[in-house]
Amino acid sequence: MSTMEKNDELRQCTQRLEDILCKVFEQLDTLAEEVVTVWSALDAEGKKPTSKDLAFLQPTIEERLSENDNYIHGTGVVLEPGELADQELFLEWFYRPSSGKVAPMMLNFNRQSESFYNYQGMPWFTRPKLTGDASVEGPFVDLYGTELYILAFSVPIFAGGHFVGVAAADIALHEFDQLLTRCLLHMKNEAFIINGEGRIVAANSANWFVGNMASPPAAAKLHKLKPLSIEWSLVELPVPR
Repeated sequence: MSTMEKNDELRQCTQRLEDILCKVFEQLDTLAEEVVTVWSALDAEGKKPTSKDLAFLQPTIEERLSENDNYIHGTGVVLEPGELADQELFLEWFYRPSSGKVAPMMLNFNRQSESFYNYQGMPWFTRPKLTGDASVEGPFVDLYGTELYILAFSVPIFAGGHFVGVAAADIALHEFDQLLTRCLLHMKNEAFIINGEGRIVAANSANWFVGNMASPPAAAKLHKLKPLSIEWSLVELPVPR
């Protein structure tokens, strides 16, 4: 294969991967924009939002989770503590359980309980809050939510110059990995995707295992994927598959 053909192969694979990532973030940006619109309208009336003011998101979320080609397991918005007039901690979140029927996520926000779900310190919430950028965390086991091995995508929501919360999505790794791997299989050389921690997210060779840590060899080519804030890279090795 000529150098030009290799470069074309690489560009096409990179574009496919970035298209997949951008599709998720575009959906989250839409949720964030809808929240900002409502928050701005309430602020103009001198009112503080309540949990009921987020109910309008339910049809949009349910529709997305019901799409046949959808790999998002759960999605919604998670609010900054104290942002609502009637709830300290709150999320408007729906997911697809094993039954397949979209259902609301019910979590325990009682601080005195052993099963208290405290999202305030979780990276998918704190990173967008601190950086103002999109984030992907994981893969990790969602012990307090679905108990799936997931990737957590999130974008910050800012209204009136202050942080409101995040629009986020949980993606089951076994589904997303298949999608990413199909892109990587277009590469004739071994290749894998790593996150900012150096953990493998997807690979086109049995020599590299999803979830393992990996240090790209010196001879490997490293290509950062957009959006750059997520710190994902496509690693191409000088080894045929």
